[in-house]
Amino acid sequence: MHCLSVLVPLFLSLLVACGGKPSEPPAALTVEALKNTAYDSEWPADGVAHLRDGEYREKYPGAEDAASELVIVFYGDVYAFGDLNSDGVEDAAVVLATSGGGSGTFITLEAVINDQGTPKHVASVLLGDRAQVNSVTIESGEITVDMVTQGPDDPMCCPTLEVAQKYTLQGGALVPLAQ
Repeated sequence: MHCLSVLVPLFLSLLVACGGKPSEPPAALTVEALKNTAYDSEWPADGVAHLRDGEYREKYPGAEDAASELVIVFYGDVYAFGDLNSDGVEDAAVVLATSGGGSGTFITLEAVINDQGTPKHVASVLLGDRAQVNSVTIESGEITVDMVTQGPDDPMCCPTLEVAQKYTLQGGALVPLAQ
């Protein structure tokens, strides 16, 4: 044990003397950062929704005077932190709700990697139109979404089917796991 107490400080001093320094883990992601980041999306004209305070708005080209607009919002307090890419650093899973001005509200699950303390959106998957997400958790690299979606006889407005869907991040995509 005495050897370790001598060797560790010696190693650290050699590392510093050689111009290196012990690496520190990146800063943790925050909800505030997640609500103010860019998410790739097929909806905005440029393919990216730059959320500000949890919201993105865009008037449709040529319809700037119309009441309809694209709105993408951070879905309430439904998010989770956990390691998604096995690098030992906590990443995040968040939910976004997108409305294009019609009756549908499209709910998506978004995977966000901690890139040296900065949120980096890497993947998304559609959870459904007007699905109701109760919670999101991350455990052992798996994202679990507890939600209510449309059953076989439900109208789009009124989902009643309770499900727990699981996803994993693989090769830049959120892949559903067999139930």
